[in-house]
Formats: sequence, structure tokens, C-alpha cells
Amino acid sequence: MSLQDPSLQNNNILGIVFMLMAVLAGLITSLIIKDLSPIATLMVLLSLRFLFSIPFLTFGAFYKRGKDLLRVTRWDRLIMRIVAGQIGIVFWFLSVTHTTLGQATALFQSSAIFVTILSPLILKEKVGIYRGSAVLLGLVGIIMITNPFASDFNLGTVYGIIAAISGAILVVLLRLLGRTEEPVTVALWHNLVGAVGYPIVMIMLGDALIFTDIVASSLLLMCFFGLAASFVQIGFTSAYRYGEAAVLAPIRYLSVPAAAFLGWLIWAEALTITEIAGMFIVVGACVFISWREYHLNKASAAKPV
Repeated sequence: MSLQDPSLQNNNILGIVFMLMAVLAGLITSLIIKDLSPIATLMVLLSLRFLFSIPFLTFGAFYKRGKDLLRVTRWDRLIMRIVAGQIGIVFWFLSVTHTTLGQATALFQSSAIFVTILSPLILKEKVGIYRGSAVLLGLVGIIMITNPFASDFNLGTVYGIIAAISGAILVVLLRLLGRTEEPVTVALWHNLVGAVGYPIVMIMLGDALIFTDIVASSLLLMCFFGLAASFVQIGFTSAYRYGEAAVLAPIRYLSVPAAAFLGWLIWAEALTITEIAGMFIVVGACVFISWREYHLNKASAAKPV
């Protein structure tokens, strides 16, 4: 099937629509986290995000699978996915609240670099000189974004790197889970654990009053928060189901300049030339890795068995 095939073109268009939805929803989620961070603790933010996403994800899972919405076969892989996902989201929230929105987004999107590093170790995938070189260049870009030699080094960038590594582990685990499990069910279990765990910790820490005050004053915004968080997961999953990775990669990484612009526009977050250059390098390396992986997979599938 060629790229000119109408059905493939339609699928790519649908994939782009879902990816744009995921990018927009991710930006909205980040903006809400950033806006609430001065008045809310980490546990309150996490509790709000997970509790308000459950209704939407439950509806999606029931629509997709009916009474089997929670059925899984590989509990070992699901547990590892939940652990990696929870670590990733905790450090993502910390990164957003402690550094600029542009830096946090660029570092989190660098997970494609760490996926390429982990794939040979876990999935036994081969990484050639081109993707290997892109990884090395991407690591240089990460160093430039974090700017560790600056006098005002920000610990939030370290949180962003940890979130990216956790995200890479998560991607590898999702590739394994995708062979046996329905993505919407995996997402629902992940969010159910967060919706139970974080509120318990929040109450134990005495932050419940902050939670109730935010919900009472901004209930509609919190529903929008949960809807956006749900759309991030649904959007990414659906995008890669319909569209080709090489087509979707440039759309996905639009979130980096968009986040940097919004951070500057809303909170006057300034970036140095070094940090901006690092963002361009990271995005370029990730797009190349995605493009290269797509073409290698396509060539492999075309070989006669």
C-alpha cells in the first residue's frame, strides 16, 4: 500500500487529528498544573488530576469493552506499567511546578531518546549508527536545556529528566502490554490506582482542606482538567493506532515551542539561547529517531518471510 492510497491518507489525517487533540489536551493540563501550583500541594494536584479523569476514562473503557472494561491477562506487566507511570507523572508535575513550562515539556518529550537507549536492553531491538548518533546528539541537547553549569541551576530540570526516563520505561512496557491488553483498560487501571492512592496520602498529610477549597471554587475547571488528562491518553493511543509514526512525530513535538511560548506569554518565563538551542536539538533528534524507526519497521515488514 503506497502513501498515495486514499485509505492510508485518511488514516494519517485521522491520526493527525488525534495527535493534535493529545497535544492540545497536554498543554491545557500543564497550564492548569502551573496555575494551581502556588496554592496546591503536589498531592492535591495529583488527586485532582486522577479523580476527575476517572469518569471520562471509565465511560471510554465501558464503551469499548463493556463489562470486561477491567479485564487483563498480564498482571505482572500491568503492575510495572502502573509503577513506571506513577513515577513519571509525579516527576512531571514536579518539573512543571519547579521550572519553565518550555523546559519541562522539552525534557519530557525527550523520552524518545531514552526509549532508543532502553529498547536494545529490554525489547532486544537493534539500534544502528544513525539512531545511535541521534541519541548522542539528543543527550547533548538535554544537557543544554538543563544548563547545569549556570549559576541559577534549577532542580526542576532534574525532575524533568527523571520524568523522561520513566516515560521511556513506560513506552517500552506499553509496547509489551499492547501485545496482550486493551490500551483503554491499561489506562483505566493506572488512573484508578492514582485516584485511590494520592487522595489517601493527601488526607494523611492534612491537605484535604486545600483540595475541597479548589473544588468548591473551580469545579468546572477541575472537570475540564480531568477531561483534558483523559484526552491526552486517548489521543496518543488513537493517533498511533491510525497514523504513521513518521507523520505524527512532527505534530507531537509542536508541544515544545507551544509550551515555551505560553510560558513566556502567561508567566513571563524567559529562556536562554543555550536552552532554546537545546530544545531544537532534542526535538530534531526525537523526530529523526521516530522517522528512522518507522522506515526500518516498514523495510522489515516488506521483506519476504
